Amino acid sequence: MQLGWIDFSKEDRQKALDVINLLSEQGAVDELGIGIVRDAFANCFFPGTSTVQTRAKYFFIVPYILKDAVDGRYGKDIDKILKEIDADEKDCAKRLLNSDSKVEGVIGSRVLPKGWVSRRPSDIYWNGIKRYGIFCYKDLSIREYISSAVKNENQKSAIKSAKYTYDEEENNDDVDAGDIDSIKFWSLPSYGNDWRDNLTIDLTKEESEYLNKQIQKETRGSLLEYILKNKIILDEYDSFESLRYALSDKVDVETSDMMKLACDFNNLIYMARVRYNLMLSEGENKEALSEWERLRNDIKYKAQVNLDEVFFKLKLINIRTKKFLCDIQSAFMNEDIDLEDEIIRKRELHLKGSARAKLLRIKEFDHSKWVGGKELDYRFFNARRIINDIYNWR
Repeated sequence: MQLGWIDFSKEDRQKALDVINLLSEQGAVDELGIGIVRDAFANCFFPGTSTVQTRAKYFFIVPYILKDAVDGRYGKDIDKILKEIDADEKDCAKRLLNSDSKVEGVIGSRVLPKGWVSRRPSDIYWNGIKRYGIFCYKDLSIREYISSAVKNENQKSAIKSAKYTYDEEENNDDVDAGDIDSIKFWSLPSYGNDWRDNLTIDLTKEESEYLNKQIQKETRGSLLEYILKNKIILDEYDSFESLRYALSDKVDVETSDMMKLACDFNNLIYMARVRYNLMLSEGENKEALSEWERLRNDIKYKAQVNLDEVFFKLKLINIRTKKFLCDIQSAFMNEDIDLEDEIIRKRELHLKGSARAKLLRIKEFDHSKWVGGKELDYRFFNARRIINDIYNWR
């Protein structure tokens, strides 16, 4: 699949890059093109998360940096401010590593101190920051926020320096100033100007309580809200499926049904992924062989997912993806594995074209290695890391 856009502006370009980044997230390998369904389930269960988020502290580091960036310290040029934000994020990463060289989840740790990442923490966390109401204007990009904030500061400065007659000051100036002063970009707990000093990856008590409260308020009805509200310890579960079995009779009926539907969908996709790896390795991949032996007697049962309900409840409209899923489900239900393999082959060819389709280049790959995803966890492990940070503040 090829993606393109007409580059009318830097804002349009950034929005297009954000979409591409989402399609290429670590852990989101999608050889069969089912990411639209997987991500819709994940957004339902764990809104505001992504597979490239690492630690909860970035829900504060990024806002602190962005808020500071428009206070005039970097001037008024948007591009210069954005460069300084990038430098500030890199500096914070160094500070985090200096505080603990073995700390996990510091973005850029593999390339620092000499290098830096192409996808900054602010890019990774921006959608989550907006989703949780930490940033108050959910339609703005970072560049648009910087531009709006700079204009706002310019207007406030102009009003303060302008000289009007007494009547004009009394009737107009105060009203205008009040409107400008009332613009609130951020909802954050109080923090000091020295927040960079002794910076660590751990949340403070105030940050933990605030983030917990914000997530619950902004994601009402989600599995994420239920987990935080009831302080569920996710380390007790090793998969999304195990969490589903533990909570199925405790969460509300709608959430329980969605979790079952997601697990049923995973069963179908996992069988297809096993077959994909058997095809790619010409039957030589030992892990895929072992998994297929485990699954083969239950393929009819494991293929029983209500795909109409999946697309209806997730409000998805993608005819080709649904047809692929229905076709592969039918082949499994009829135990026609040759047909199922052919459906997979055609699907990859349609998605990637003949030049990139792996199944047309099987000799180029190590037959001992698994290619593509395995079980769908719907960002369970990513959410678990963020939730653990909220629980384990210092």
